[in-house]
Amino acid sequence: MQEKFIRNLSGDEDIFLPKNGCPIESIEITDNIQLVIIDTQWYLEDWNHHPNMNKKCEIKTREKYLEEIESEIKKNQNKTILFAMHHPMYTNGVHGGKFAFAKHLFPTQSRFPLPVFSSLVTQIRTQGGVSKQDRFNEKYNELMTRMSILVKDSERLVLLSGHEHNMQYLEEGNIKQIVSGSTSKESYGGLGKNGLFSYGGYGFAVMDVFEDGAIWVRYFGVEGDNQPKLLFTYEITPVYEEYKKSDFPDTYPATVMASVYDLERTEKSAFFETFWGKRYREAHGIKVEARVAILDTLYGGLTPVRTGGGNQTRSLRLEDKDGKNYNMRALEKSALQYLQKVVLVENDLGNNFENTITEDLIYDFYTAAHPYGAFAIPKLAEAGEILHTRPELFYVPKQKALGKYNENYGDELYMIVERPHGKYEGEEIFDFADKIRSTDELFEKILKSENNILDENAYIRARLFDMLIGDWDRHADQWRWAEFKQDDGFDVFVPIPRDRDQVFANFDGAFLDVVRSLVGMAKQLNVYDEELKNSAWFNAAGIKLDRALLQNSTYGDWAKEAMFLQQNITDEVIEKAFKALPSEVQDETIEDIKKKLKGRRGNLLKIAEEYYGIFSKFQVVTATNKDDFIVITRKPAGVTNIKVYRNIKGEKENLISDKDFNKAETQEIWVYGLDDDDIFEVSGEPDNPILLRLIGGHGEDIYRIAEGKKIRVYDWKSLPDTIEQKGKAAFRFLDDYDNNTYDINKQISSSSALVPSFGYNPDDGFLIGASFSLTNYSFQKNPFSRQHKFKAGYYFATEGFDINYAGEFAKVFRRWNLTIGSRFTSPTYARNFFGFGNETENPEQELGMDYNRTRWSIFMAEVGLLRNSHFGSVFQ
Repeated sequence: MQEKFIRNLSGDEDIFLPKNGCPIESIEITDNIQLVIIDTQWYLEDWNHHPNMNKKCEIKTREKYLEEIESEIKKNQNKTILFAMHHPMYTNGVHGGKFAFAKHLFPTQSRFPLPVFSSLVTQIRTQGGVSKQDRFNEKYNELMTRMSILVKDSERLVLLSGHEHNMQYLEEGNIKQIVSGSTSKESYGGLGKNGLFSYGGYGFAVMDVFEDGAIWVRYFGVEGDNQPKLLFTYEITPVYEEYKKSDFPDTYPATVMASVYDLERTEKSAFFETFWGKRYREAHGIKVEARVAILDTLYGGLTPVRTGGGNQTRSLRLEDKDGKNYNMRALEKSALQYLQKVVLVENDLGNNFENTITEDLIYDFYTAAHPYGAFAIPKLAEAGEILHTRPELFYVPKQKALGKYNENYGDELYMIVERPHGKYEGEEIFDFADKIRSTDELFEKILKSENNILDENAYIRARLFDMLIGDWDRHADQWRWAEFKQDDGFDVFVPIPRDRDQVFANFDGAFLDVVRSLVGMAKQLNVYDEELKNSAWFNAAGIKLDRALLQNSTYGDWAKEAMFLQQNITDEVIEKAFKALPSEVQDETIEDIKKKLKGRRGNLLKIAEEYYGIFSKFQVVTATNKDDFIVITRKPAGVTNIKVYRNIKGEKENLISDKDFNKAETQEIWVYGLDDDDIFEVSGEPDNPILLRLIGGHGEDIYRIAEGKKIRVYDWKSLPDTIEQKGKAAFRFLDDYDNNTYDINKQISSSSALVPSFGYNPDDGFLIGASFSLTNYSFQKNPFSRQHKFKAGYYFATEGFDINYAGEFAKVFRRWNLTIGSRFTSPTYARNFFGFGNETENPEQELGMDYNRTRWSIFMAEVGLLRNSHFGSVFQ
């Protein structure tokens, strides 16, 4: 309402940013300055209280918000980046727990002193995090910790904030923080360990960004005469330093012998290889002959644009004279990058793990992927009629063309590969596609109009190809999509798989064998073989996208595409494909990979059948972000038919999807109406029906359910909807953002962990035991759907045992979780009792340890409710 009022009053559409209550807006101020406006309150807010939250926004989850911030930093890394956000990352004001001495005497606006009580209030405010507006609040801290990791390496990024009613300038490493919020109100501000300036009076800050790259900030105070007075001036960043290019040779050899790792990193003992696995360690240490790439002449001349890279890869974005992009990807991956982005996401690691055993083990972990395996993929993909990139191996020396990037890149082996994007539109490499889209753009198009459709068979073939070559890391960003405009007005999207780092991955070794038997998630790390073991875990990264995209396909489609690959990827094709690898690694390891690839090709139909059985157990059906009809018909023998039509002037038009689901294959279906006004119609007689969850989403939805057996309906309580027929369906209209919002990345899985335990103490003797946990993620989560924990131990000295169970079930009563627990001990279970008080005599030396032992037989059960507060606290 405020946004609309201000826009109408001013007549300026861009006066209120970000628009529509969305969290991020990026504006190019000049060619060298990017302003990124970030709504930090969006992250802190309890979205359940705002049913229309994110209705008109592309970003609908907090994780996507952080990904977008990271993307803005990467895209604009060669510019001065200004992050305008209300809440400061660092502050020495009251929201950061810093208070004037007077607050220890007067806790409120009154002048009646309460010295002890006042100090208690300030202490609670300082450390308690009871307000979401305070820096020590769990949600606030979570946001700023994640953001600090994203911005810490950006030397020309400045954070601009208000929130505090004072003025501050703070620096923490590379992070520069300006706080200016005292134009209408004033409050205390201190210096603290990272503060360079603080002023608790009225005033404002002026930041000057110069063409030579220098950034200065000036703080002005305003007193009774309303005349600004300069208080503090500081140079935030100096002028650009021109990189010296005179220290490089003018000529280079045509080829160089080089390896991914040096021999010290790959020569291991027989015991090490038995325990940790042999993997492809030898291939990482073999020197291969690689062409030397001189960037200013390669492919007509390439210019470094910016750094890139995902969770492991160090890469550099290159651009040719036509604007086409290439990725220069180092074959040696980064151990610290993996730790920071995957393992310890919420902790700033700095350089703490450099030259440590942990770093060495991660480098060794990377040897599970063959360093040159990706070069065999183009020929295989071409035979399978799958769009693909064409990576080439080069040795890239440090050189003038790398410029400032010589500091972190060069003098090693790289894969240089096309980066599918708009400049490749109309090019032969991607079948003369009209457009090339990202995965986010694909979903935006598909959910916007029924005229945008996915070539599901092409996608299924690409996914089976992933399984054939053992590529388990197939998350959404590993895909691009070629758009082909049809004469009938439809746009068809065909997948372009990319980033083939993990092909033929071989996670062998005794250690991982044991871990896979104990921890479910570890089963994602397979040994490449003729059989595909643990198909569910192997496809854990890709199944979310599969369920979101495949709306009409059946097992027949999977079988058809499996047979197509079997027929087209022949032995001759496989032999030719591996000729693209360096001759130095054409050894028995490659022969073994080819043998297993041929064997897996023979098993591909079986693999397709097994995976389809996993994939089809749970299905997702989506309408569009327009008015739709969702027509559900219950049929005999456990069959449910779901059709989705556009609702055009009250008529069913333009069939979008039509599929029969069989109870023998599918246990549960989620049906999302998404935005605008949708009509859900359910008819037919249920016969052993599939569980249906109907999620209305935003808009005024209508429900006509003739028979509601095993149907649960979710929608916003605060938004208008109409139930014309209830049919005994379970209607759960609650203001619950997670339940009512479609998220393709919503985790649907179960994970388990079994941990044995051993111990000894003088009282109980030797202990042997184990703990087992099973965690399930499904529709209702808080933060999981169900969790079971079992723990048992046997004590040899007392011949007693102790068994514990704890269970938690999400949202059994609105936002409250149900907790249950129990404990049982044998009659011989013993505990020590030393009497009452410190004066009790202890004749243990004369009578032995048994004197103080008491036998306990415990049987206990408990039940309760638990709520995770949005403030970070837990009520139980």
